Amino acid sequence: MSISRVLATCALMMTSVHAFAAPNTVYGTDFGTGSEYTAAIADTNVTFYAKTKGNRGLKDGVFSYKPAQDGYQGVGVSPLKGSDVTVGEIDKNEWIIAKFDDATVISNLTLGLLFNGPEYGDNKEQASITVTYFDNSTDTFKLVATGDTTAFWSGLGSVTNLSPAIDGLGGVWSLDNPFGDTAIKSFSLTSLKEKSDFTLYSVTAVPEPESYAMLALGLGLVGFMARRGRSRMYA
Repeated sequence: MSISRVLATCALMMTSVHAFAAPNTVYGTDFGTGSEYTAAIADTNVTFYAKTKGNRGLKDGVFSYKPAQDGYQGVGVSPLKGSDVTVGEIDKNEWIIAKFDDATVISNLTLGLLFNGPEYGDNKEQASITVTYFDNSTDTFKLVATGDTTAFWSGLGSVTNLSPAIDGLGGVWSLDNPFGDTAIKSFSLTSLKEKSDFTLYSVTAVPEPESYAMLALGLGLVGFMARRGRSRMYA
């Protein structure tokens, strides 16, 4: 392989590495008002579904919204027909389900309008998040607001408050590495209690770690070939 071809290949692979390494975020404001929404994220696609409880299991709902608070606009679920407990939020018996085409590591989930109870006459609000890993095992975690800027998260990673959980503000919580470095195939968001609701603000994902390892190996091989080519030129 010529030096020029080696350098061109390196440049192409470096571009690929940059594309893979840059986390991609999908925002709830992009979902529209249908029953599902598909977007590119990291190096795969994700489809979000709005679901409600039916007589024979889950049935289609629609994505819905309420006015932003403190500049944070999330997405909720409403039924296709009939009344809704809280338009624009995820209530009990409502779900947002995300399904990924390929192994995906979630680096951040951000949820909003999750308060610790007295602000709007609700219960101490909590989000229930069920994740399915790529070996088909599952876990269910809870995010519970415990104060104006404090919350309990039963999963991995850490929780940070982005907007205080007080009247008029967003009650926004950022979950970093909520499932660790384990690749997942899907997750679902719902509430387990009456008068406990919240919104999905954003999802950020990165490729599974194996993708980085394969790219690093490829770059190493190309670098080796470049060095070998230079050695032959000056021999």
